[in-house]
Amino acid sequence: MKKKLTGACLGIFVLAMGISMANVYAYDFRHSKQKCGGEIDGMFYKKAHMILENYSELGIPEETVEKTKNLQLETNKAVIRQNAEIEIVSLDLAAKLHEYPVDVETVNKLVDQQYELKKAKAKSVVGAITQLKSILTKEQYEKLRKLWKGGLSKEDKEKNPMRNRGR
Repeated sequence: MKKKLTGACLGIFVLAMGISMANVYAYDFRHSKQKCGGEIDGMFYKKAHMILENYSELGIPEETVEKTKNLQLETNKAVIRQNAEIEIVSLDLAAKLHEYPVDVETVNKLVDQQYELKKAKAKSVVGAITQLKSILTKEQYEKLRKLWKGGLSKEDKEKNPMRNRGR
């Protein structure tokens, strides 16, 4: 009897752990920002990727493609630097909060500094998005929007049948 009860308890425990681990994995997978960056910088990376993937369909010259690649590289470097600065301030803030007694004035300055850095990062990425959009003409931008939404016209699909694979 004890063996059955122990086995049942062990089985329930393993089942509960498996379910909870699946939830943790699913939450992390859904909320991971490592693939495309954060919200606003992810928007920049997606736009740049779409332009570089579809430059021939958009009719973009090679020099503009190089500009786009350089802008993407410089923005990526800037975002990495800004994320590092934000992380450093975050570590300083955590260290100050672990001290006893907590110096509220210093902590408030660090919080302000952290959010000023985040604001500067967001503004620089917005500037990069506007630079990226200014590379395209109005017609190219409209065609890019159609490509993004998957709404190619029939003649566009006939010109490039590989674009429609899997849809």
